[in-house]
Order: sequence, then structure tokens, then C-alpha cells
Amino acid sequence: MSEELPQIIHLVAPVAGLAVMCGMHAMMCRMNPHAPLLNALAGAGMVGLVVVFLAGVAAAWSGGDWLISGLSALLVDLPIYGCLAYGYANFVNLGQSSVRVRIYRELLDAGVTGVAGEALRATYDEQSMLQARLERLVAAGDLRLDAGRYMIGQRRLLVIAAVIFGLKRAILGRRSEFMP
Repeated sequence: MSEELPQIIHLVAPVAGLAVMCGMHAMMCRMNPHAPLLNALAGAGMVGLVVVFLAGVAAAWSGGDWLISGLSALLVDLPIYGCLAYGYANFVNLGQSSVRVRIYRELLDAGVTGVAGEALRATYDEQSMLQARLERLVAAGDLRLDAGRYMIGQRRLLVIAAVIFGLKRAILGRRSEFMP
């Protein structure tokens, strides 16, 4: 069993990291419901990352080879955790950004009375949605508004954007599905 323990720890580490991330995210959202979603996800993701790292240390300490455990954590555990965390973040963001999901939720909340078409059009027209997104980005500090012009605030989203555009370019052969 002691020879298998490091392997079991490496097997469980990414899932344990994700479980901790989910729990931390839920706790952070309940403690501060008005905080920007990205801040709570990033904080919870970092805590999950620490769990994966500590699991790698535990695997090495439990009788595994330090070099093998370190490489396993770096080349296997962390990328798997990254994929799981990315999937969770996108799942959480789906409820925030998907118009269809939000409209269904409004209709469900309205019950048998329904929602007037004018009310839906007023809430979900493109201009108001863009304005709401810009306001959220400014409130989170990701953008700043200076003399009527939007500029980059915090640079944390630039890395994420660069990775996503890099993957799209690799898969699609162009920066976006909307660009030729």
C-alpha cells in the first residue's frame, strides 16, 4: 500500500483541488455577494492550486521519489487541475453571461404571469447589455473610464485573453470566429 500511496495521492490531487476551489468559491460568494465574480473565482482557484501543490508534497513525503513526484505534479496534476478549474469557471460564468439562461430564469421567477415582451427587449437589448458589461468591468477595476474613453485598468484579464486568443488562433487559424 505504501508504494501505491503516492500514485493515489497524484490521482486524487486535481479533483481535491477542484473540490476545494468549488467550496471556497461558494463561501466567498456568500460572504461578499457583491464582489466581482472574477475575483472570487481567482481567489478560490489559487486556494485549489495550493491544495494540488501540497498534495504533490504529500505524495513525495509518503515514500515517493521527490523528482518523480515533482514532475508528476508539474506535468500531470497541475494541468489537469487547470482544465478542471477552467471548466468550473466557465460553468459558473454561464449563468452570469448567458442571455438565454437569464431569460429562462426571469420567466421561471415570474411564474404564470410571464414577462412582457417589451420588458425583455428593454432589459436585453444589445446597447444595455454592452453598457452593463462595461460598468461591471469598470467596477471590478479591469477597465477605467477617463474623459469618456475606456482604457485598460488591471492587467489580469490580458493574460487570460492572450491564452484564449492563442488557442482560437491555433484551432481556427484566426483570432476569432467573427474575423476572417
